[in-house]
Amino acid sequence: MPKSPPPWWDYRKAGLRPGTSYPLGRSLVGQALRDANAEVGSLVFAVPANGRPLSADAQNIIEVFWYGKPVSRYARHADRTRASSLFMRVWAVDSGRRHEITGPLAAALPDVCQWVAAAANRPTDEVWCAADHELIVRYSNRAIRIEER
Repeated sequence: MPKSPPPWWDYRKAGLRPGTSYPLGRSLVGQALRDANAEVGSLVFAVPANGRPLSADAQNIIEVFWYGKPVSRYARHADRTRASSLFMRVWAVDSGRRHEITGPLAAALPDVCQWVAAAANRPTDEVWCAADHELIVRYSNRAIRIEER
């Protein structure tokens, strides 16, 4: 049976710094996107820069960006789907906190992927689509919080 393509066009994964690890793997993110019938233009696993320390108490874990004004993008790139407007980043976390973050984060991942699917399926003439949006999954006070901007 042929393997289905991943639900993203571009994938990058930064090398981990000592004391960091990723709270979720690519296969779990990919399966959650497939379950939601969603895809993103880019999936990036990132490590905070040395000048931006990891916080044990509060940290963005997943960020999903919707880049507005897709209509003009379609005119230039007719071969692309609306997923090209979506970018997902998964941040590395402190290795010592990974296990306490992974469970609640995995439980929140389907909601994140449903947001991705809903964003891509909005009518192109809807005002929401013309503006930039961000969904932030944050670990704070031993809980996962999801915020849309």
